[in-house]
Amino acid sequence: MPRRVVLAILLALVVAVPASGGRSANGAGEFTFFPQAGIVWRDLYPSNFVDLDPGPGLRDYACGTQTYDGHTGTDTGIRSFREMDIGVPIFAALDGEVIAVQDGEFDRNHGPTVSLFDNHVVVEHGTGRFTIYGHLRKGIGLRRNDRVVAGQQIGWTASSGNSTGPHLHFTSQVDSTIHEPFSGACNAGESGWAAQVPYPVAPYAKDFLLSPKPLTGKRDLPWDQAVRTGTFVRGTKMFYSRVEIGAAFAPGEQLLRVFISAPSGRVAGDASATTAMAARHGHGYWWFAHRVALNEVGTWRVEVRLGDDILASRPFTVVAKAGQVRNRRPHGIEVELVPAAPSPRGVVECRVTTVLSGEDPDFDLVHYRYRWTVGGKLVRAVRSAALSDVLRKGAAASGKPVRCSVTPSDGRLSGRTVSVSALSR
Repeated sequence: MPRRVVLAILLALVVAVPASGGRSANGAGEFTFFPQAGIVWRDLYPSNFVDLDPGPGLRDYACGTQTYDGHTGTDTGIRSFREMDIGVPIFAALDGEVIAVQDGEFDRNHGPTVSLFDNHVVVEHGTGRFTIYGHLRKGIGLRRNDRVVAGQQIGWTASSGNSTGPHLHFTSQVDSTIHEPFSGACNAGESGWAAQVPYPVAPYAKDFLLSPKPLTGKRDLPWDQAVRTGTFVRGTKMFYSRVEIGAAFAPGEQLLRVFISAPSGRVAGDASATTAMAARHGHGYWWFAHRVALNEVGTWRVEVRLGDDILASRPFTVVAKAGQVRNRRPHGIEVELVPAAPSPRGVVECRVTTVLSGEDPDFDLVHYRYRWTVGGKLVRAVRSAALSDVLRKGAAASGKPVRCSVTPSDGRLSGRTVSVSALSR
């Protein structure tokens, strides 16, 4: 399809339509899973919702300002281009027919951009019912008129078009009206999500790492090419930490502090910054330089506090000699199926939970190999940076065991594979 035609379709579908919170056309609970791999507010971070204010002001579904003027969907970001390169899948939210695909655009934009064209897919779910998936990685692999089912992978998270970093823009539209599926104080009625995840009002640590080098340039976000480590050689060292914080909190400045404690309990370092996180987009990050006399061999601890709240508390190791530095396997994981009793009539999720605080003892970025079998036959295998994966509607054949096996890896060493299975109803 010519680019100008695709743009005209997208403008007609997204830009020139009013936003509404009404539930009448946007079916209650029709979205049974989030159409991006991962878990909302664990490794998927909403930064903007639909702007429900008809004028120049801002109003999200919870009467907050986590949106921007005229925004037409939900933006859910991932941590970095490093996660994007590992891969975070995007899925069709409902059964339907592809009516537009834009592909081939640059997909690593960062900062203020003016590109009109992103890589996207528009799916029609019956007359007048659409979902739109924007900012995808190039190489989508779908064509106009292709049929898709709920949970079918349609692309990968990226940062094409007018984008400040890798994320999914997801729009729900009914009869030329943008709808906000999240329900709240400023969007009354039943949620469009079968299980709407509550907004976390308390701040939490999205990610935390230690590194031997300054977290500048491509070691900074959104690239995240830093060398991560959880082991240092004894001696007085300069090392660095970065904390990423999610969820909005009360306006005004708060003290963010990072404490370094020796095995004896002695506080050996204290770095701090006065922060004023913008509540509007619900996230922020800071990095710190530490010069600490690491003069005790053993298990040290690093703790992150925001005001009186402990956001993260993680161990790291000090060894006597460089030859004792070892990369360690990712921590153990637990896996669950959602729903616990799968059915061919619906989508099945496989969700990962780390057993210990943090995914890796060396603060490495962990990825996961998901393998799905139905009746012993492999039906899907994917390498993903996300804490969940999806088996499409119809794949869980009735009367056959559905099995999801997950193997965590830091890119050098793999952790133990964990599996969960259930008989499809």
